[in-house]
Amino acid sequence: MKEHSMSAPDNFPESLLDAYLTGNISRADEVRLMQWFDGFSDEEIKVVLDSKRSKLAIKEGIWRKVEKTTGVKLAENLVANRNVDQNGRLSYVSYAAVAAAAAVIMILVGWWAVHLINNKNNAAPGHLTAEVRVPGAVHNGAILTLSNGKVVRLDSSVAGQIATDGGAKLLLADGKLRYANQADEASAAPQALLNKVVTPKGKQFSMVLPDGTKVWLNAASSITYPVQFAKNMRNVSVTGEVYFEVAHLTGPDHTTRIPFGVQSGDLKIKVLGTHFDVRNYPDENEVKTTLLEGQVSISYGQDMDERRMHPGQQATLNRAKPNSLTFREIDANRAIAWKDGLFDFKDEPLDDILKEVSRWYNVTATADPSKGKLRFSGVVSKRAELADLLNVLSATGVVHFKIRENEVYGY
Repeated sequence: MKEHSMSAPDNFPESLLDAYLTGNISRADEVRLMQWFDGFSDEEIKVVLDSKRSKLAIKEGIWRKVEKTTGVKLAENLVANRNVDQNGRLSYVSYAAVAAAAAVIMILVGWWAVHLINNKNNAAPGHLTAEVRVPGAVHNGAILTLSNGKVVRLDSSVAGQIATDGGAKLLLADGKLRYANQADEASAAPQALLNKVVTPKGKQFSMVLPDGTKVWLNAASSITYPVQFAKNMRNVSVTGEVYFEVAHLTGPDHTTRIPFGVQSGDLKIKVLGTHFDVRNYPDENEVKTTLLEGQVSISYGQDMDERRMHPGQQATLNRAKPNSLTFREIDANRAIAWKDGLFDFKDEPLDDILKEVSRWYNVTATADPSKGKLRFSGVVSKRAELADLLNVLSATGVVHFKIRENEVYGY
């Protein structure tokens, strides 16, 4: 087959790739590198990598990073020669190396990531050709339910004024919902008028609430809110995962800030104006709140006192232990990578990764109990096709996948 000639884009961030491979890249530049790869086709990426760096150089750089991450000198046939104990389990050193390899490969997921692994072993372990092909794009869209029960589909095919409710005009522009209140009518609107936005599996959505608060919804999530907020308090309820950038509002005296409250099941969050993420999926054992800016106080159930968080903290509650609220310092930006079209896994069990897969690709993904606790780290674009993501995971050699219709099984 004749290859097509194509010139490489001029803005390839070679310095970022070098920084990544040497371990000297910042979190912001890491996201920029991933977004650059998102913006080009597989063929363009191939040309870029062939022209800017040799495949061998990239390959050697990746393995140098794996060795630096693990502190272990790795053989080229890492996956093929992993150590197994008498019970058939991967030893600690081998497992750490495999996890690190997965992290390095997953950050640059695409044709060439799989290509490098295939070159190492001729055929990647667990490589599968899937019949299910998911379009490589981040899909935005949601379903809006008005206070009168009318349902409106929100997607890129709709623009302009889509409805009115309680004196407010609902506008959709660039796929984002916002409210334009008519002063006289809005002030007379009953505060009990509620709107609800729901994202189905495989889609995310962003919007601006009537008070100016910016909201992003991950897949399989929802937010319920009034068409007009009360003058002394703003309350919303959410399910799934939702990120907020709360608008600063003051009361009639122009000095007292109007609090903003979020209810998610038994979890209550009160803020004055801040950036934070709430994650409360019913199929997950933990409820998480991550604070990026400002201050919030949280409580759970009727018996727990409010506890205050500071930026960079994540509060985690185990559903099985209602009084087990714990706080830890994290890289908060990782918690909202989904908002920027990325999966960002850090030492995540395969079971939890497959829950993300189920929600985003609208499939049922599970793993054999012997594999579900294996942990992986890495950053993967949500534009990646399902088969590509599974190929990268299976290329580590510790798990394989079967796809049947809309079911995925790891074994």
